Amino acid sequence: MKKHTHATFGILGLALFAGASQASADVESLIGDCGVSGEISAGWDSRYFYRGLWFGDETTWTNVEFSKEIASNLTGSVNLFYTDVMDDALSYSEGNIGAALSYDAGFGTFDLGFVHFRFYDGFAGTPRGGARGTGIAGNDEANEINLTYSQDLLWGFSGHITVARDLTIDGTYGEFGISKSFELSDSVGLDFSATAGYSFDSYYTFAGDESEDWTHTLVSLALPIALTDSATLTPYVSANISHDARDTTNSGADRGDTEVFYGASISVSF
Repeated sequence: MKKHTHATFGILGLALFAGASQASADVESLIGDCGVSGEISAGWDSRYFYRGLWFGDETTWTNVEFSKEIASNLTGSVNLFYTDVMDDALSYSEGNIGAALSYDAGFGTFDLGFVHFRFYDGFAGTPRGGARGTGIAGNDEANEINLTYSQDLLWGFSGHITVARDLTIDGTYGEFGISKSFELSDSVGLDFSATAGYSFDSYYTFAGDESEDWTHTLVSLALPIALTDSATLTPYVSANISHDARDTTNSGADRGDTEVFYGASISVSF
């Protein structure tokens, strides 16, 4: 891990943890009467994979989410996300603004969302000192609509199915996954999750990749640790297994078909 990455994540983590209780109380006093809840989080990842596609190494990120019940069984939310690659070889930064409606149908939950992606250094990033990409690799932005259905399964497992349509490239992504949480102690848990993705209509596939095929399988273990009533520290380790729609693109310098990466985040809820 580079020194500036240590410093960035350290500052974010200390700022969130040191002010967790006070910040939560202050926010609740401002918006609590409006029925708004949310979470502020920040983290560091050794490698950044999104839907099975590698974007960069050593990334820091921040995320803010607000939600409010707007009708019986219907909740609205707004999400703001920013990430920046700390790798000296690549300049990549991304900001997302999303909004979603979540409906609890009793037997399961439906989430309908919209996300605007902004790629400040192009979709594929720009090598430091190099030329910015063209075509899809140089895209500045993308817009997406998505629908997710989730429900509880057997033996404490939960499952979800997602279909996302990228309106910018007219590509579709599908995903299904399972997850389960275990309580190790009063303050420590263990979260397991596994997802598999599929590319329809050339969903960000490139030369050498299959345009319609499985993208990846992602298996993750996380260890959420409650620091206070509102603050949680979560280290994790994941394995991204590239399939035919990602294999060639992901198998770059120092990367193979299967990549194990790790990171940690700290979050404050209100």
